[in-house]
Amino acid sequence: MLDMKPTFLTLVQMFQMEGMVALGKMLNPATNQLTPNQDHARYVIDILEILKEKTAGNLSSEDERFLQQTISTLQLNFVQNEADQAPGSVGGS
Repeated sequence: MLDMKPTFLTLVQMFQMEGMVALGKMLNPATNQLTPNQDHARYVIDILEILKEKTAGNLSSEDERFLQQTISTLQLNFVQNEADQAPGSVGGS
């Protein structure tokens, strides 16, 4: 058995993967299909924002940078999905 200790980065990576699955950017490991869900993606982003707020001043610079980068990446993809779904957009309804 591996003796792996969870880290803050591991926690953020779990949410990162969950967010990317919800955004339809990664296959859902349970179904092996793309299963976009913008509401769930927003929920994951909100959780990471709360985590950022509650850990402010208590993270290493590496952890803080990774958390902010993860939030920014998910937010950008979220906005892009919203734009793609807007009426009149290329690929939109």
